[in-house]
Amino acid sequence: MIDRRQLLADLLPATALAFLLASPAAAEAAKGAAARAYRNWLRKSDELTGLLRGAAVTDAEWRSGLTRLQSDVALGDVLTAIDFEKLRETTGFAELGVATAKLKLPDGTSRPINFFLKLFALGEGRAIIPHGHANMVSAHMILSGQMRLRQYDQLARDASTMRIRPAFDRTARPGEICSIGEFDENVHWFVANEPSHTLDLIVTGLDDGAASAFGIFNLDMNAARDIGNGELDAPILDVDEALAKYG
Repeated sequence: MIDRRQLLADLLPATALAFLLASPAAAEAAKGAAARAYRNWLRKSDELTGLLRGAAVTDAEWRSGLTRLQSDVALGDVLTAIDFEKLRETTGFAELGVATAKLKLPDGTSRPINFFLKLFALGEGRAIIPHGHANMVSAHMILSGQMRLRQYDQLARDASTMRIRPAFDRTARPGEICSIGEFDENVHWFVANEPSHTLDLIVTGLDDGAASAFGIFNLDMNAARDIGNGELDAPILDVDEALAKYG
């Protein structure tokens, strides 16, 4: 039989464990500590994203900076601060693709910051379908589950095709953060090996002169044509086609 207390001790930091197992007063204190750690992480991430918007850092520096900031907050504190168990129940899963939920800031507001916060929920076998981006970047903290993650560099794009190059193929696990650049590792494809959730920081409108605030291009990876030099030409699909094939 699984020892629930030992399982919690293995998975969660002390603050979250205290919240679940201790007295009401200690639980409130632990919850407050988790919220402060989460707010601090969001504040620093927001400041870094502001530098990206102002072109004071590159997208590569933004990505590496977010990876460093990840050490400022424990996964258990994030789960506690967003009330993950309640959020998971209310969000559920989609029959195809993902279910999503917007997240409020820890002060209970939805005031503007430099990114959008969203929860993504994937049932076992479901996918964040393969797609590339324009005029946006994003980062994804894995909250639960386990997913196969494939990413590709975006090399060129026309109305019907995106030229890409494989970057990596690995398993993403809770507590990790992964991200996309404007071109490097710009295409991603998640497939859930088990029920999984991510917390996403989504940054749009990086180029004020662009025709739209962002673009998303769903790709038919199984129909991608190998053109040599490690490069692929992948057809662009509409969202319904992409969900039917890959969701």
